[in-house]
Amino acid sequence: LIQDQSDLFTETKGKAGLGPKYRVINGNQIRERLLPIAELGENRVMPEAERLFEQRLQFLRSPRRSMRIQRYAQKTHEFRWHRDAHDYVALVTLRNTNRGETQVISPALSRFLKYLLYPFYAVPQVFSIFPYESIVSEPGDLLLMRGSAVLHRGITMMEDGERTLMVYTFDAHGKKPSVFRDRIARFLNY
Repeated sequence: LIQDQSDLFTETKGKAGLGPKYRVINGNQIRERLLPIAELGENRVMPEAERLFEQRLQFLRSPRRSMRIQRYAQKTHEFRWHRDAHDYVALVTLRNTNRGETQVISPALSRFLKYLLYPFYAVPQVFSIFPYESIVSEPGDLLLMRGSAVLHRGITMMEDGERTLMVYTFDAHGKKPSVFRDRIARFLNY
């Protein structure tokens, strides 16, 4: 289904060298032309996330960013160390032939490092000196994490191949979005 709609992918540029670099299909496009992917998030992924996190969730209120398909197909494609503006994220791996990884710093260390994230945002490699866990997901794997609580990043390990993910983002049910954080996310992401 995604291959048949590959014309929807757009390249993110990492604004001012700070944002992520990858190819993306946004949530509006998914709801218009890839409805089964939206339904998968609503009917299977969100209920599983609610079960794991033991609370009711809602999709991020930005329809464009509440779900997306991300493709990392070049060595330069990456998502630098960051914390999410939304509470939770679900990553469903479709393909991972370049051995792409999600790297996660522990919640305890992330609580301390979050105060250094924005002062050092222009030099994210600083955070790579701290211990982190590398997660290499295979096709069909679902990775659920509290993206607002842990520093994490996505990187491409090999020159050839691609990593394609379906990404669903959630907040606790009833949470009102932060206008300030939403503007920063829109500026840096796409």
